Amino acid sequence: MPFLYSAWMDDLGGQLDFDFTADDLLEFPRDLGEAGYFQFHSEQRQATVELEKTFGVVLNKRVRLRLVGWNEEFEGRLVLDSLLLPSHRSAPLRLRLGKIAFDHTDIELCQALD
Repeated sequence: MPFLYSAWMDDLGGQLDFDFTADDLLEFPRDLGEAGYFQFHSEQRQATVELEKTFGVVLNKRVRLRLVGWNEEFEGRLVLDSLLLPSHRSAPLRLRLGKIAFDHTDIELCQALD
């Protein structure tokens, strides 16, 4: 028996006639989390500033970097290697520049390019 779309729609009992503009509990908020996103972004920015002050690094910006034990300089965007932060301030912060991961204590020179 071939599938008949119109017969299938008739069996739904007028589901397409549902009033989606009704002002009741089914109405979703118009914001849909936009305020939550801006709060998250603000808190993320604040946490980044605190990490930069605590560990003396420039995060999420393009930098020129020289590491202890390396003869060359690297350029790229300096980011956290992991979202897990050190348990105490004397522990090193893991960073990443491209494919190179290292501790913040391995930085010999760091110049912001942005």
